[in-house]
Amino acid sequence: MKLLSPFFSLILSIAFVIIFSFRVEGKDTKSLNIGFGSCLHQDKESPILTQWKSESFDLILLLGDNIYADSLVAKEKIPAYKKQFARPEWKSILSKSKILAVWDDHDYGINDSGGEYVDKEKSREVFISQMGSLMPQGQKLGTKEGRGIFHSYFLTFQNKKVHFVIPDTRFFRSPLKRKFWSYFTGKSQYNPNDDEAATILGEEQWKWLEDELAKPSDLLVFVSGIQVIPTEQPFEKWGNFPKERDRLFQLFDSAKTSDLVILSGDRHIAEIYEYPFSEKRKLIEITSSSLNVPLSFLPLEYDSEFKLGSAFKDENYGTLLIQLKAGKLVWRSQIKDKIGNVVLEYNQNDSK
Repeated sequence: MKLLSPFFSLILSIAFVIIFSFRVEGKDTKSLNIGFGSCLHQDKESPILTQWKSESFDLILLLGDNIYADSLVAKEKIPAYKKQFARPEWKSILSKSKILAVWDDHDYGINDSGGEYVDKEKSREVFISQMGSLMPQGQKLGTKEGRGIFHSYFLTFQNKKVHFVIPDTRFFRSPLKRKFWSYFTGKSQYNPNDDEAATILGEEQWKWLEDELAKPSDLLVFVSGIQVIPTEQPFEKWGNFPKERDRLFQLFDSAKTSDLVILSGDRHIAEIYEYPFSEKRKLIEITSSSLNVPLSFLPLEYDSEFKLGSAFKDENYGTLLIQLKAGKLVWRSQIKDKIGNVVLEYNQNDSK
């Protein structure tokens, strides 16, 4: 039998790789199915992880508080990470789904902590060492100098671009302005910080964010550990820094994207907000929290003219289903309970 020439063998090998890669990335050409959630305690049972095994998401977004390990010493968080991702469910989940993650206060530092957290550089090292291997290879986190963990990611679906933008709302953040009477109640509630120098992102990260939102996309998914739209609730939120929130909204209005959705966590309730920002764009925010730390006995829900329906207070996770219809990307989002029942839904996704 005559052997193939080296050149022809190389061509066949390249063709095989291309075809195989396409089949892996395009396992479902009709839809892109994304899961998201926040607040997952490593010491508590988590039926939702079993649900995630059966959902077979293309991508899972972990919105923060991926462990609960408040400590002034960052390396003390490592055992909590080890325990969390030693759960047997993760092996199956990770075999089917890509992961993108950001931190919030309980995996970053201590409760409600920001840039004042003394061991934040080491905490960044711990996060990258424990979570970095779960994310796409080569994913770059934070600045070149090793500050923060903000990052972004593009997915191509049906020749359309889905852009995930994931800022860090902890590492650079100015101190919160606590309400005086909250010192006596033990509940951490905050007033707006109107100081001109107060920041959530810091100037270096703002420059990164401006560059990211200037990149063309068909759908921009903005991932925030804390809520963006609501201002009524007294806990952590972008509204604690009005200048920063206004600056973010201005960027959203000029973003080079056809559509935009905000995903957030932190609150230990699930909510949906629709904010009529301008004639050009309205903002939709889906909050999913928590995966296994329900605080249904606490009064966490606050009225807002922009909230759709009521909050869901028990364990929950979110889904974002993206499809192509009439040449345009469309999406719908659902909040599901711990056994997969739909409890909240948003399916009117036209942002124009």
